[in-house]
Amino acid sequence: MASQRGQLLKRNYLFAFLILFTGFGGLLGYDLYFKPYVLSQTVVKIRAADGGFIPKNYQLQQGDLYLDSVQTKDIPSGVITELSQVENKITNVNLMDGSILTDSLVDVSDLEPQVDEGIFPIPKEAIYAINGSLRSRDKVDIYLVASDKANNTGSRSTSTITGNISTGGTDGRSSLQQAGGLGSGGGVEEAGLTPPVPKVFLNGVTVNYVRSEDNNDVLDSENGNTNNRVTSTGKVATPELKLKKSEGELLGQYLEQGLKLWIVRVE
Repeated sequence: MASQRGQLLKRNYLFAFLILFTGFGGLLGYDLYFKPYVLSQTVVKIRAADGGFIPKNYQLQQGDLYLDSVQTKDIPSGVITELSQVENKITNVNLMDGSILTDSLVDVSDLEPQVDEGIFPIPKEAIYAINGSLRSRDKVDIYLVASDKANNTGSRSTSTITGNISTGGTDGRSSLQQAGGLGSGGGVEEAGLTPPVPKVFLNGVTVNYVRSEDNNDVLDSENGNTNNRVTSTGKVATPELKLKKSEGELLGQYLEQGLKLWIVRVE
C-alpha cells in the first residue's frame, strides 16, 4: 500500500516537473523563436545622430538606415523592407530616430522635382480626354489634339497631332507647326493634309497629384487604394505632372495655340 502511494507520488512529481519544463520551454521558444521570427518582420528604420531627427527633403544615405525586426501587429501599411528601396531617396517629412519607414514618408517614386523640373498643373479646359482611374504615382503618355469646327451645326472633327518636342526647320517653328499649320490657326484637315500617324508628345510622365474639382486628392476610397480603382472619392479634374522645365514651357506654348491634351495612363 505504502509502495503504491510512493509510486503515485513520484509519478505526480514527474508530471509536475514535465508540465513545468514544458511551460518554461514554451515561453523560451515563444520569446526566442516564435515571436522574433514567426510573428515579426524585418523593416527599415531611421538612424539619426544623438537621438535627433532627419529633416524633410534630406537625401538618405546608407548610414542613416538600418534593419530591425518588428512585431507584425506594429508594422504600418506601405512599410519599407529593403535598404535599396530608400537609399539616395528624398524624405517627405521630418523623421525621428528609430522611425519605421513607409512609402509615404520617403519619396520612393521620385515625385519630388529636381533642380531642372517642376510640378505643372494641367487646367481641365486644356484636357481633351483623361483616365477616370488616374491616381498619384501613375505614369502617363500625352498626345496633342487639335479640335476644329467642321461646319455650322457645331459638330467637330478632331485630329491627333504628331508628337515631337524638338524644334527645327528654316523658319524656326516646331515640326508640329510646320505639319499642321498651327501657327495660322488651322488644323491638319484645313491645311489639306492627311492627319499624321499619332505619336506620343511626352511619354512616361509621372503624375504627382490628381485633384478633384474641389481641390482634394482623388483616391480609390477614403482609406486609400482598396478597391482596385473601381470607384473613387471624386472626379478627376486637374492632374499635376512632373515635367522638365523645358518640356513645361513647350507644352505651355502649344496650349496657347489652342491644342488640347489627351492624357493616357500607361502604368
